[in-house]
Order: sequence, then structure tokens, then C-alpha cells
Amino acid sequence: MTSPSSSPGPTYNTTPSEAAALERIISPERFKGFEDEAASTSCVALDLYLWDRDLATAALGDIAILEVALRNALDERLEILANRRDWYDSTIEFDDRSRRSIQKAKRDVRRSGNFIPARVIAQLMFGFWPELLEAGGVIDEKKSTKRMANYEDDLWRAGLSKAFPGGRLVASHRGEKFDSTWMHVLIKRVHALRNRAGHHESLYKGITMPGQQGTRITVDDAHEACVLLAKCLDRDLGTWFEKNSQMAKCLPLRPPL
Repeated sequence: MTSPSSSPGPTYNTTPSEAAALERIISPERFKGFEDEAASTSCVALDLYLWDRDLATAALGDIAILEVALRNALDERLEILANRRDWYDSTIEFDDRSRRSIQKAKRDVRRSGNFIPARVIAQLMFGFWPELLEAGGVIDEKKSTKRMANYEDDLWRAGLSKAFPGGRLVASHRGEKFDSTWMHVLIKRVHALRNRAGHHESLYKGITMPGQQGTRITVDDAHEACVLLAKCLDRDLGTWFEKNSQMAKCLPLRPPL
């Protein structure tokens, strides 16, 4: 059980009976992981659980800003590339996966009765955007003659790279090469953090990267990816993010300190 003085980490105003109530609502299978971790690090399991909850909340708050910034930056470049606001209906050759995401967004907006491009774009899921930085998949899979989308040439080199004006400098400072793959890896780390926090999965042991068997990043790695993405999108946004990130405030409070 936790108390205001039970840990030098975050302070939770919790009485013993309240702590017992909290532990009752958490499934034994889920809480066991926190108990095992707490035993190995000499902290209180419930404190660790509540800190993990706080970190997830902080992550979603930070990513809410990044998601809008990323969407708007890529939307702007796609509009320029297609020379029309509804670029999703242009001659840009999207692969089947991207096209399915677009069609779903359009269906969802039509149900609302207010079908405008801005709402379609806002309806696209976070995962749609990093997909545009991949190589590109099959176009018209049902046809006998399959073609592959060429996102590297048709999207990245044609203009999407300009959505990240700070990217080259950020990568250079890390001794790395700025390209679509580098940018994709960075955004996928942010996306993985978003999904894990949004699905109420624990963060204290890190984040498994989807599609990368055996690859796990720490929450510090994930936070760093958020900061780097902000800097890639806009220098001033990056500066603001470094000063105001809620994750940055929460990470050092992990019990025990």
C-alpha cells in the first residue's frame, strides 16, 4: 500500500483503505508485473502503477500536439504536390493500404453530413502518416497485373521531405543521415508510444516496436523521439517542447528516486 511518505518518488494522497480499493480494481495478472518490478527496485507497487498512469497521461498530452503538427505539415505538402485541397482524391498513386485508410476516413465524415476536405484529413489515423514515408505497397491488388507504389520518388523526393525543415540538422547532430527511413523510424517510435499509452498498457518496462521482433525501446527513448520529431517539424516547436513536455516532468519521478 502507498502513503504520502512511502516513497521519495511521486506523492499520492492515499489512505490504506483507498490503496486497497485501487488494488482491487486492477486485475491480479496486470498488477503482478508491477509487484515484481517493485520488489526488484525497492519501491511500492501501487506507487509504480500510479506513476505509470501519470506517464501515460503525460505522453498522450505531448503527442496530441505532435500529431496535429505532423498531420498539418504533411497535409500542406500533399496539397502542394497535388495542387488541390482534396489531395486524397488526386492522381497521387497511393497504395492499397493508404487508399483503405482514406476511404474509411471519407465514409466516417460522410456520416456526419459535413463533408469537407479538412474533416477528411483530420479523420485519418496517426498511423496513416508514417506509412507515407515507407517504400509503398501494392496498388490494385485484385488486378492480375500488380503495380507497386513508389513513395520514395512520388512522395518523399517530390515534396514530403520539406515537411521536416529541421530534420537534416537534427539527424546531422546525431551523426545520422536524414532520409525517409530515418524519419519513418522516428515517427513510428512516437506512434508506438501513443498506441501503448492509449490502450492503457504499462510503460515502465518499455515499448515493443510493432513489426520489429525483439525490438523494445525505453520510455526515455520514446520521449527523445517526441522531442526530435518536434525539432524536425519546427525549430521553435522543438524549443517549446523541451521546456514544456509533460513527459519530461514525469519521467524523473519514477519510484524510487
